[in-house]
Amino acid sequence: MKDPKKVLKEVKTHLEMVKYEKERIEERGLNPDILEEKDFLILLDAFIFRFIKLQSSIGEKLFPLLYEFLTGRDYTEVTFIDILNALEKYKIIPSAEYWRKLRKLRNEFVHIYPWETDLKLEAVKRALEEVPKIEAIVKKIEEVLNV
Repeated sequence: MKDPKKVLKEVKTHLEMVKYEKERIEERGLNPDILEEKDFLILLDAFIFRFIKLQSSIGEKLFPLLYEFLTGRDYTEVTFIDILNALEKYKIIPSAEYWRKLRKLRNEFVHIYPWETDLKLEAVKRALEEVPKIEAIVKKIEEVLNV
């Protein structure tokens, strides 16, 4: 089994960058006019990239290892929804549905075209709101792993 603490370190790197980018975005404000500024677009793209990496690292790498750590069972023998249900039971995540909602948001970023600025802004606004909740999940995982 891969060491969940090493994966947690990767997750925390993504989280710290997302938090930094979130602060910069909130300082500038989020409106359609600002999308004309190249520097701001670079910042938004960085936030989106890190948000995708953060959500994926937690869901695809850390959650399965955490499932094994908590249950002693091999994660390859269960479905991902079983993993989410177990993490909900252990109060790591608010609900399996919550994590599916985050995954859907992550997927929206992948499928938004550059000219769909309204969709991009709306998705970024929702992602910005989720950062503190994701941070709380990471803190719970740190507590469970005694990090």
